[in-house]
This record gives sequence, structure tokens and C-alpha cells, in this order.
Amino acid sequence: MMKKELIRYENIHCSMDGQTYLNGLFFRAFEGEICCVIVNNTIEKKYFLQLLYGNLKPGYGWSYYKGEKIVSSRIQEQMLRQTAFIGRNKGIFSELSVAENIFVASGRVPFWKRVNPLCRHATKLLKDWNISIPLLTKAHMLDPGMQKQAELLRAYVSGCNLAVITDIEMIMTEEQLKNFFLLVTKLKDRGMTFLYIVNSSTKLYKYADEITIIKSGRTIGHMNREDFSKFQTYMELFEKTRKNTLKKNDLSQKQIDKRTVLEFRNVKLHDLPVLNLSLNAGEVLNILDLDSAECRNILPILQGECGFEAGKILLNGREYSFQSVHQSIKDGIAFIEARPMEEMLFADMTILDHMTFMIQQSKKKFFLRKKYRKMTQNLLEGIFSEEELMKKAYTVSDECKLKLLYYRWIFVRPQVLVCIKPFSSVDFQMRQITINLLKEVLKTGISVIIITNQITEAYTMEGKNITFHNGAIAMD
Repeated sequence: MMKKELIRYENIHCSMDGQTYLNGLFFRAFEGEICCVIVNNTIEKKYFLQLLYGNLKPGYGWSYYKGEKIVSSRIQEQMLRQTAFIGRNKGIFSELSVAENIFVASGRVPFWKRVNPLCRHATKLLKDWNISIPLLTKAHMLDPGMQKQAELLRAYVSGCNLAVITDIEMIMTEEQLKNFFLLVTKLKDRGMTFLYIVNSSTKLYKYADEITIIKSGRTIGHMNREDFSKFQTYMELFEKTRKNTLKKNDLSQKQIDKRTVLEFRNVKLHDLPVLNLSLNAGEVLNILDLDSAECRNILPILQGECGFEAGKILLNGREYSFQSVHQSIKDGIAFIEARPMEEMLFADMTILDHMTFMIQQSKKKFFLRKKYRKMTQNLLEGIFSEEELMKKAYTVSDECKLKLLYYRWIFVRPQVLVCIKPFSSVDFQMRQITINLLKEVLKTGISVIIITNQITEAYTMEGKNITFHNGAIAMD
């Protein structure tokens, strides 16, 4: 059956007093669906709500309600009459019973007409829906979850087609949220549409049928729940630049751009032949250096300790000169040292502190914005347990430390990750974990260079291979 569109905003631009609030907003909601709009901050949420209220008038763009273009106050008023706004503020009459709130306060039934018969029928209504709310209790005696369920029922009884939900996670427990969305699902099955507007640190997207991502006043993504990628969405929101991936329609399915990231053109190394190689995004380059236990043929160049005699090194198509490890990291080339668990972690910092500290280095004022710390914590769900996140690095398992070392670079997303002898100081089990972590790195489009002097480790990861031996260079 073809879905019926309830509301649509198409290329909305809104400005006021010279300030642009919305700049390319696309949004749609279908009848009988749950839609989630993830916004980057409370200001954008405020202006999106003002657009729904009709208080913010588009300077450009098209708005539709039930297929009819909103060009008059009549259509806007009709939309508002059939829309319920449910937020953290109290939306019930405290001294009325739950049943009276549902039927009388809806405005659809005069108080002196058939109030008692309707309230008596409310018991059967709740029983049919398997909802446990004490109908005769004064509304202010209920917990926040039940109060908001009462508001939902009132919206349904009032004939509302759309319920706009905001900030309820601030006042409800996990169990109350679960029960609230059970009722949402039942009302959805009866044709009601739901739109909840949330900030980027929320986990409520899991209840949605469709998800829209808004950043800097414009829509950067629109997808269904099956295609939603929490990681990709958070990374898009972290970025400083404006991106619009709406045309691709799916942030989780973005194909890795196989552009050339790192290129050596006729590079003459000391006492070695000329080297030509290229490394594309999301590829592996295995470098086996049999001439030196410290892999001195190429590692010092990458770390900025020494130069080369002739040729060019290009990073993203531009000539590049390695100056130092610190500068290389700023420019997009990161390193995981040999024996990293001993040398690259701060023992007294928690796992979560390590992650936020790393992202702070690449995101402006990151540490000053608590919501991003919460986003980071949500993003790590399923990677680390809540208990692990709060533990100091020296107290966690080696597996946890290893995950921290790789995932913090996945968050920062350098162009190239150079791993020095990644399999040398680990046992068989940790070796397999390292392989899996490297695969996760590659999925994000980060290129990986593995440098080792051990033949048994050189071809663990499939990719391009270079061998330095007795002053010669072999490539395959």
C-alpha cells in the first residue's frame, strides 16, 4: 500500500534580522510512522519547532500538509489543530483525574455532556491496549512516564494526526521511556504520526522508522532505521564543515572514495633505489624491512627524523614534507608505536577521558561542550561497557587497552595510520583482535601502513607489499 505523506518541508530557508536560521532544510513525515530528527544543538531544535508552530516563516522553500501547499493561515491553523506538542513541561491539569484529562481537557467534549459515561469507557480503552494507568487518580500523582502517556491518549482522542515530542528523555527513566514508546507504537498502528526532535547525544533514534539529520540549519542526511549508522552520523556532526549528504540518502552506506592519499614519486632514499608507490583510501601497505630491527629504511622519513635525497612525497595530491610525529598527526598521519599498551596510554586517565582527549585535539572547543562527551559515550556503546569507560587505563584488560588504541584513531579519522610492528608484542588471541581492529579502521576509509622486520608478520593483512633487503626494494 502506498504511504501517504502527512507533512513535508522542501528546501526551507529562514532568516530574521539578518540572521539565517534554516538554510536548506528538507523533511518529510508519512502517516502512521515514527520520525526522528537529530539536531546538533538546542538552537537548531528551537527554530525547527518554531517552523512547526508557524512562528518562523520561510523566506524560500515549500511546505505541505496532507499534500496541500501551506500558503495561507487557514492551512497552518488546521495543521496546528491536529498537532500535539509533548515536551518535558507539564501538559496536564493536576487536579483533574487521568480520565478527565484524556476526555474533558481534550476540548472535544463539553464538561457537562457525557463526561462520566466517557470516563467509564476509558477503562475498556486502556484494557484493549494493555495500558496500566490508574484512571481515577489525580494526574499529578502519576510518575512522569504515565503523565506523558495520558497526554498521548488525549492527543489521540482529540483527533490529532501528528504528535511532536521533545526532551522527554530528561524526565523519564529507561523503563518509563520503554512504556511510553510501547504506547506510541500502538497509536502509530492506528494511523497516528510521531515526530520526535532530539539532540545528537540521544539514543531514542532506535524507536524511529525514518531519521533525518540536521546540522547548521540544513539537512545532511535522511534514511530509514535499518540504514542508520550511529558512528557515521556522529562523525558528520563532529566535522566543522557543512556537508549535505541528503542526495545520497544514506549516511551509513557512503562508499569509500578510492582516491590516492599518499604517493611517493621517484623518491630516492639513502643507499636505496628510487621508490615509487601510491596508497589509496582504505588500503593496506605492508612494509617489510629486513635490513634493520628498527625499520630504519623508511620509518624515520615518515616520522620526520630525516629527509630523502630526491623526488616528491604527495599527501592528498599536495607535496608534503614530514617534519615531526606531532606535525604529521596534525596533517593526518597517525602512529601506533610498537608496544603501544606500555608507551601510548596515560595510566591514570579513564578510557572515556582518553577518547575525549583525543577528539579534543582535532575538534575546536570540544572539551568545553559536555554534549560531545555524552555523544562519545553513546558512540562507544557496544565497544566498551559503562564500567570499562569509567576505569583507569592501568586497571583494564589488555584487550580493552588495544581497543582504546585503535578506536581513538577511528574517532579522529586521520588519512593514514602507521602501525609499527603491531603483531610483535601480542599473543595469538590478541593478534586476532588486532586484525579485527585494523579491519574496523579500514572500513572508515583510513589507509593503513604496517611496518615490521618480521617475515611472519609482514603478510598478515592483505594489501600491497614492499620489502627492503640488502639495499634493494622488491614490490608485489
